[in-house]
Amino acid sequence: MISIVMPCYNCETSLARTVRCVQAQTVSDWELIAVDDGSTDGTGAALDGLAQNDARIRAIHQANGGVSRARNIGMAAAGGEWLAFVDADDVLPPDALQTLLALDDGAADILCGAYTIRHTDEGGREEVLACADGDRQTVLESLVRTDSTLNSMCAKLYRASKIREKGLCVPPGVKVGEDVLFNLDAFYAAHAWRMTERSVYGYDLGGDSAMTRADAHVYESAKPMLQGITAFIRKNGLQTALFRAHIDIYLRTLRKDRGRRKAAFAFNRDIVSRVTEGVQFSALCARQRAYYAALKVCPCLSYFLP
Repeated sequence: MISIVMPCYNCETSLARTVRCVQAQTVSDWELIAVDDGSTDGTGAALDGLAQNDARIRAIHQANGGVSRARNIGMAAAGGEWLAFVDADDVLPPDALQTLLALDDGAADILCGAYTIRHTDEGGREEVLACADGDRQTVLESLVRTDSTLNSMCAKLYRASKIREKGLCVPPGVKVGEDVLFNLDAFYAAHAWRMTERSVYGYDLGGDSAMTRADAHVYESAKPMLQGITAFIRKNGLQTALFRAHIDIYLRTLRKDRGRRKAAFAFNRDIVSRVTEGVQFSALCARQRAYYAALKVCPCLSYFLP
């Protein structure tokens, strides 16, 4: 059986569509554990109604504690061989679970599919992103850079026994990048993983969505994620990848808007010593070497590099 964990918060308008996608799966041996995270709209009542009409749906209600806590509660209640994660405003094609299960060869602990992004601010243009495969080192470094298509906990099946054996959970209190931290531990613990280029998940992305907005608080919100990445890297000897992660995040966020210069300076002062510690200079590309030198001499100089 597949246990599907779905955190729900004020999603009354999108909830029914997502649940219908689960109910339409060509695989029927599943349970949907929907965790109402203290919603203030009609989400809780809607979940109770759905659970009354389908015995495979279980509604759990809790005080608002964030998506990480909701996912952990859902995992604790799961009874399936596999764990899946779905957000309450996303969609799945009817063969999503079947496609992932077809990858199971008995050795893999994670089954990964591609996902489809629908750009609502570009006329509904669809983009399919497949997971980039590789050996353990390649996958972990890809996750550390935080730009990997592997980051999301969705579009995957995790072997529940492995998750429980290693005591894995979604880090509480992390608002940005909790998926990355969970997947770092999950892929590190996995005996093997299998991937397909077929899309098994879909979500909408607009110009004003949470996934595309960057503001002066981006770095502040990202600190717990980077602290978690730092701890993982120090434990597993990936210091050079941590530096690359810092540079990648820096270039993708605050560097896009010079009005956020002060926040960039504050972020550099806070983590420059951590991200440069143990870095193999020879493993960096020319651009990364320039940033490394600037950070070592004077962190503020990094702002003026191209």
